[in-house]
Amino acid sequence: MIKKVMAMVLILMLAVSMTACGNSNITAAGAESREKITLGINDWPGSYWWLAVDKLGYFKEQGVDVEVQLFSNYTDGLNALMSGKIDMFVPALADIIPGYVNGADIKVIMVQDFSAGADGLVASPSISSVEELKGRNIAIEFGGSDHLFLLKALENAGLSEKDVNLVNMSTGDASNAFIAGQVDAAAVWEPSLSMAQQETGGNILATSGDKEFEGLIPAILAVNGDSLKTKREEMKSVMKAWYSARDAYDKDPEKFAEAVAGGAEVTAEEFLELMKGCDVRTMEDNAEAFAAGDTYVSLPYCAKMLAGFLQYNGLIDSMPDNFNDLFDSSLFEEVYEEMK
Repeated sequence: MIKKVMAMVLILMLAVSMTACGNSNITAAGAESREKITLGINDWPGSYWWLAVDKLGYFKEQGVDVEVQLFSNYTDGLNALMSGKIDMFVPALADIIPGYVNGADIKVIMVQDFSAGADGLVASPSISSVEELKGRNIAIEFGGSDHLFLLKALENAGLSEKDVNLVNMSTGDASNAFIAGQVDAAAVWEPSLSMAQQETGGNILATSGDKEFEGLIPAILAVNGDSLKTKREEMKSVMKAWYSARDAYDKDPEKFAEAVAGGAEVTAEEFLELMKGCDVRTMEDNAEAFAAGDTYVSLPYCAKMLAGFLQYNGLIDSMPDNFNDLFDSSLFEEVYEEMK
């Protein structure tokens, strides 16, 4: 009798154990069923935020597995997005329009920030105004957002690109060429802008923080179209992590800066200084950005203006009829409703 009872107990224990294991596997499988997201960023102050979003656990809090890849070469990041090697990237709006016009399946799902002083035009110490750039050599990356910024700055000063000698090179090379005295001025973004000014004692003639440039250079969160089809919920979780971190930054920017410093080649103090040139957008700002408007703050309006600039400079062959397939506000709208 005792043997029978012991046998029954062992059977029950085995059954419980198997059930527990089964439930454990189900739980693990459920967690693993969420796809991994690869998010590309570049050396831009606003993009450094994603390093802190990761390190401070906001992705984990949302239950999403995200690998943040820092692309020192900006173009490599763009190409990785277009080819589907990464799921998400944070470029300037101007820089994804050529790919979109040429048929790349990419979507803009969020505005990350506006450049509010982090892009600028730096000139040698002997040059104190944009007007004095006439006939001078200016380093610039053709077709990039700072190319547009430069042309607008020249226009405001009564000049055009025909009045100056533009030298095409990457942003990093432009900064180095200016520091070496190979050109008279350079249009670059942070941290290259501050480095160029500090190394030479040069003059910053204009920045994106000037009122006339408000909204001209938005950094956006762009996603690969194929990835969006299979990782929509994960991408929403990435956005939720961002907005949670956005609120936390306002409360404790120093903590955020320390987290960034661990993954980028800037100190916490440098990061906080650089962020003075970035206007990180809120959820309310994004709601406004996707709407039609007549200022650069409106993504459709800004994209149309940027496409005109790109076509005029021979960087795209034709103007799109519209940008309906480029902007997808549906993810933001769902995130907004779920986080309210």
